[in-house]
Amino acid sequence: MARFAPLYEVPVEDATADVRATFRNTEKYDVDDAPAHFEEVSIELALVSSAPSDAVRKLVSHAERACHAAQSLRHPVTIRLSSTLNRQPLL
Repeated sequence: MARFAPLYEVPVEDATADVRATFRNTEKYDVDDAPAHFEEVSIELALVSSAPSDAVRKLVSHAERACHAAQSLRHPVTIRLSSTLNRQPLL
């Protein structure tokens, strides 16, 4: 938000984000075999600004497009894990 606010001439006096998620983790507790995963992520953004709502709406839209976390959660990504033990690959 702060990075893009000057582009839209939006003074931001205060900004908070409330991020919540539901996460399925039943396999950990031997309830079933479903792999752990997020079911939903919710972000509530609260802004205080003297700017008109149209300018703030454009700023929020731009910030959302630029958010690496939100974009990563929207699209599956390959994850590779490698481990070492005493600086040697752990096979």
